[in-house]
Amino acid sequence: MKANKIMEYLEGYFPLSLQMDFDRCGLQIGNKQTEVNKVYIALNADNETLQHCIDEQCQMLITHHPFLLEELVNIDLENHQGKFIENAIKNNIVVYSLHTCLDRGKNHISMNDWLINQLPVENVQCYDRHEIGKKAILKEPMKAKDFVDYIKDVYHLSYVRCSNNEDKMIQSIAICGGSAADDLEVLAGEVDCFITGDSKYRHAKYAIDHDIFLIDANHHLEVIFEEELAKLLKELPLEVDVHHSLDYFKYK
Repeated sequence: MKANKIMEYLEGYFPLSLQMDFDRCGLQIGNKQTEVNKVYIALNADNETLQHCIDEQCQMLITHHPFLLEELVNIDLENHQGKFIENAIKNNIVVYSLHTCLDRGKNHISMNDWLINQLPVENVQCYDRHEIGKKAILKEPMKAKDFVDYIKDVYHLSYVRCSNNEDKMIQSIAICGGSAADDLEVLAGEVDCFITGDSKYRHAKYAIDHDIFLIDANHHLEVIFEEELAKLLKELPLEVDVHHSLDYFKYK
């Protein structure tokens, strides 16, 4: 099927009109009329994932993080952006990204719906005006220390950071994949625990001062995108290959 039909299908779930002002969702590189038999799904649009897309004989690379989110000041074929563009065009690859439009989503299908529904929760709601972050109630309260172990198991994490107020009991929780630690200011007094990534020292202090247990599960938590988007694409007459992205960080 043609690439534009795949785009139309995905935008039925994640309309581009939902993207945030700073974002660059949608077509990144390529021809919408390209015939696509096989798609490659990856968290990131980088030279590694593009090369795997080519090696696996896919015609379309679909990512969460957009290639065009980084400022493009020139097309120098010796730098990482120029190499990406050259390689995509030479190999006739359509590069397409769903970022904050997927974070927002609709009809309870979004990044943070996927994340929070991995947990034993009820009463899932949005907690912010952009309708990105989710909050819910654990069906059974857990000690913070035990909840950390549970989170690591559910999301297949070998490492998390957390604030040192780990003697709390956790029942109300919130989650926002990516970089959302500033949302602590919205959640103060609303939840017992907040799970996100890219937090700073000041965020841990704020969490402790406002009696919130902060779990920094790192930005790579969003890798859930790969398997969940693959499930949505099973409705189409396509082969789907998933990258199984590794974190850009290595933890020792």
